Amino acid sequence: MSCRGKDSAGEEVIKPYTPTTLDSDLGCFELVIKMYPQGRMSHHFREMREGDYLAVKGPKGRFKYQPNQVRAFGMIAGGTGITPMFQVTRAILENPNDKTNIHLIYANVTYEDILLKEEIDNLATTFPNRFKVYYVLNQPPEGWEGGIGFISKEMIQSHCPPPAADVQILRCGPPPMNKAMASNLNDLGYAAQMQFQF
Repeated sequence: MSCRGKDSAGEEVIKPYTPTTLDSDLGCFELVIKMYPQGRMSHHFREMREGDYLAVKGPKGRFKYQPNQVRAFGMIAGGTGITPMFQVTRAILENPNDKTNIHLIYANVTYEDILLKEEIDNLATTFPNRFKVYYVLNQPPEGWEGGIGFISKEMIQSHCPPPAADVQILRCGPPPMNKAMASNLNDLGYAAQMQFQF
């Protein structure tokens, strides 16, 4: 969905967001919004009050998911790039006829930056044989047991399904991360048709 608002200078700003709700969630949609101190759209959301209207356009997107279209998804997300992954994960796991397995690698700077952690962990607990999550932090707290630093080829090899015709890797994150992940996936043998970038 594209959302339209005004930044702190009164200039119009339009920014895309991926709803975390599904098509079956009738009558509403939910967005996960990360507020940045200097964010132009963040300013608009900060100024909004309950009952205000928001101009939105959509839905839109190039990714059309069909149940059981692949045996397994590898998902590589950074920061707010988790939202399309969460939406696809919900669509798969909440459909009793869908047998797709999901392997998510989710990277953030700090533990506090992890969005939707409780919801993701609940899905991992509810579907332990079909949904695996591996968190990676750039600045981990003491005693952290997940990944440290940036997502590496070794992490992808350990936590994503290996290249195969019935496997697809989805990725979404900041542009430098997307570029690095595309390079890592190519080096690991994931063909272009096995990859999709939101």
